[in-house]
Amino acid sequence: MRKKNKILELGRVRGSRLGFYEKFAKKYFEQAEKDLKRAEKSLKERDYPDSVFHSQQCVEKSVKAIIEAKRKYVFNHGPTLGTIFSEAMGDEWKEEFEEVLDIIGWFTEYYTRSRYPFLLKGEVISPEEFIDREIAEDAYRKASKVLKIAEEYLRSRGILQ
Repeated sequence: MRKKNKILELGRVRGSRLGFYEKFAKKYFEQAEKDLKRAEKSLKERDYPDSVFHSQQCVEKSVKAIIEAKRKYVFNHGPTLGTIFSEAMGDEWKEEFEEVLDIIGWFTEYYTRSRYPFLLKGEVISPEEFIDREIAEDAYRKASKVLKIAEEYLRSRGILQ
């Protein structure tokens, strides 16, 4: 019985020690920060599709950090992430989280188009032909915003110092 109780304690915040979910939240946030740096580097190198991809990854991992902070395990991504996010936030709904949902929706169009050729009006288009500097800069700004919201949320829950 003692071993079972020890396992259950792994998911709890005890003092300054982080539990299982909080550790996941922190690690997701750290990865999101790295993705934003990669997006910035790619933007400077004028590799706009790569910048958009890393901006999207930053948003996805920031959102997963918030969800994990709510003690919900995240095993999915892509189009259903917005639904998972809104369900996890429940009664904690804030204006900032509505903005996050809008940004998740915005990135839906660019998730695969930043990486793979695709059909557009009967033509095969490469990511480089579709994603320009303006789109990449917009993606970077949106990712920065979501990362900041995630940081503030994780700080409010004692996950980040």
